[in-house]
Amino acid sequence: MPKLVKIILLSLLVAGFTAGCVKTDDIEVVALKSEKANLAGYKTYQILDESGFDKETQQKAAMDINTELRQTVNAVLAKKGKVPVIENPDLYVAYMGAADLDAIKEKVDKKGKVTIENAPKAGVLLTLIDANTGEIIYLSSAEGDVKNLPIEEKRKRLNYAIKEMLGNM
Repeated sequence: MPKLVKIILLSLLVAGFTAGCVKTDDIEVVALKSEKANLAGYKTYQILDESGFDKETQQKAAMDINTELRQTVNAVLAKKGKVPVIENPDLYVAYMGAADLDAIKEKVDKKGKVTIENAPKAGVLLTLIDANTGEIIYLSSAEGDVKNLPIEEKRKRLNYAIKEMLGNM
C-alpha cells in the first residue's frame, strides 16, 4: 500500500508542475540593440498610439490582443525600471503584429510524398526609438505558430514572447 501511495503522490506532483506549463518552443525571438545606446540611461517611455495588431487579426482573436500586449510591455518595462509618461519620454515604444491564419506549409514524408497542411503563424515587431534623435535603439521580433488553444494559454504564449523580446534590453 505505501508503494501505491508514493506512486499517486509522485503522479500528482508531476501533474501539478506540468499543468501550468505552456509550450513555447515554436516561438522564435530575435533582438538587436544599438551599440551606441545605453539602454539603462532611458528612464521614461511612451507607447505610440498607433501600435497594435492589425484589425483583421483582432477581429478573429478571442481576446483583446492590443490590451494584452500593452499590459505586458508596461509590466516588463516596469520591472526594468522604466516609467510610462504622457509627455517628454526618453524613448518611444512602437509595436505591430499580425497573424496569417491561412498560411500553409509543405510536409514531405519518408517516401517523398508531399502534403500541404494549414500552418497559421503570427508575428510581433517591437521597436524602441530615442525620443530626442528619432533613431531606433532596439528592435525585436517574435514569430510563432497560431495554435487553437484556450485563451489563457494564448495569453501566456503572448506574454512569453514579449518578455523574451525585451529580455536583452
